[in-house]
Amino acid sequence: MKHLIICREYPPAPGGGIGTYVHHMSRLLAQSGETVHVIGQMWDKAEKTVEEQCGGKLILHRVPFEDWKTFFIRRPSSMVRSKIARALYASEFPAQCFSWLAGALAERLVEEEGIDSIETQDYEAPLYYFQVRRALGLGPRRLPPCFVHLHSPTEFVVPHNDWNIAPARWLIAKRVEDYTISAADALLCPSRFLAGQAEAHYGLSKHSIEVIPYPMGDTGILERDHDTWSSGSICYLGRLEKRKGVLEWIEAAVSAVKQYPDARFEFIGANVLGPNLVFGEALLNRLIPRDLRVRFVFHGEVSRSAIPSLLERARIAVVPSRWENFPNTCMEAMGSGLPVIVSPSGGMTEMVMDGQSGWIAENGEMSGLQDALRRALQTPPVRIAEMGKAAAKRIRQICDNQKIVEKHLSFRRCLVDRPAGRFSALSANPPQCKRPAVKKGRAAVTIPDVSADYGSNGFVPGADDSTHEVADPDLLERFRELVAQEIERISAPPPAYPDAVSGSESTGRLGEQLAMIRCLLGNPSIGLRVFQQIAAKIARRLSQGFVGV
Repeated sequence: MKHLIICREYPPAPGGGIGTYVHHMSRLLAQSGETVHVIGQMWDKAEKTVEEQCGGKLILHRVPFEDWKTFFIRRPSSMVRSKIARALYASEFPAQCFSWLAGALAERLVEEEGIDSIETQDYEAPLYYFQVRRALGLGPRRLPPCFVHLHSPTEFVVPHNDWNIAPARWLIAKRVEDYTISAADALLCPSRFLAGQAEAHYGLSKHSIEVIPYPMGDTGILERDHDTWSSGSICYLGRLEKRKGVLEWIEAAVSAVKQYPDARFEFIGANVLGPNLVFGEALLNRLIPRDLRVRFVFHGEVSRSAIPSLLERARIAVVPSRWENFPNTCMEAMGSGLPVIVSPSGGMTEMVMDGQSGWIAENGEMSGLQDALRRALQTPPVRIAEMGKAAAKRIRQICDNQKIVEKHLSFRRCLVDRPAGRFSALSANPPQCKRPAVKKGRAAVTIPDVSADYGSNGFVPGADDSTHEVADPDLLERFRELVAQEIERISAPPPAYPDAVSGSESTGRLGEQLAMIRCLLGNPSIGLRVFQQIAAKIARRLSQGFVGV
């Protein structure tokens, strides 16, 4: 079969677990003899528009999106020449720019390469415009089934980060993700945990979502000596993010560290606990008493190549998330030979067996994590080492590469063999998103621009919407109006929600900047840590041969 996977985070572009999964899955499918096309984001050392790997079985297509040479300012790549794509980047939800360009490229690949199935993710809905056009009778005549892989819907992530869903960027993300899920021919998920939640949330029948774990990939077992199993660190791997339970975990660690003087805690990952690095570091300062800070080491964001050496000196890993799907960090830690402390709020409990390959907390609160940590610290070193071996064995049984490939191929063949149909009707937007387009201000594009741009954006040469058969002549105009309305959201004022923060945006930004300055002046140690992390990031950029503004 010929497969198409769309993922903006495909390495080396920045991202997280979704990009890691697609990287592993695409290569495994290609190595099994399948032809796999991947649409990803153009990035440093990945600047070719087309690149073949795995003996020509894996074809990577890169579309321009963000300018990776900038440091402090995010802006679209200079190669994004489409007027609409640049306007979408300037909107409240910049990921629409990638969706627009990826959708156009996907249409060409479907027609020219004979694609049999399309896989896309829920997060950011990169197949949104492709699906909308298909529902309107536009696009290629071939109708390969499209399935959505549930990883982390924005609507599930936002509340567990203590964010407000009201800002336009989250509402747009929710609307396009809701659509891409409802318009899919099938849904796939790596954990029973999220599959059950999604079935309940979206009103789907029980067991209607196929569950296939992520593949193991190439994670190797790391050797650890007796000293490491006796006094190695307890390691947290991943972004320092509220949803990932890092606040509750630090509180649990602080409460336990007085009782266990040999316990040391390491954190590997970028600090995104606040609106900026300064506030994130200030929050850590408040959580950890001054006399205990020497026991807590924060490495910040590191390269993937540096992770094994950090895990190698750990004796226990932790995944304390408030909400999680099937975290790659847990897979990676277990795969390296570490037992893992986990919260019960995610697919971690489908990986870890309590008391055998890790410790499952009673709940994700500080008290539950504290009890699990104490159980772990009371475990003899020899037993911890045995549990590490059991963890490595268990995760390889669950996520065995060959078994996962076979399950994927069986799932995809079933989709190809049955007639496509769910996308044939244009799904309604959620009620809270049905706001009229703004009539005030200067619109970024005009309605006639929409069709012409999609046909001549550099990826569909010589094609435009008039070359496709349209059952209803009003459908094309409907698509133009839909996208024009999307663009006009750029000039829309923020909606007046009851729980929205009062005051003007400029006043809020000024207050935030003043608070940041006061924080730095009153806490030199925070300023030093922020400087060290920025310096490390600049050094990584310089080693790659560039640094932007």
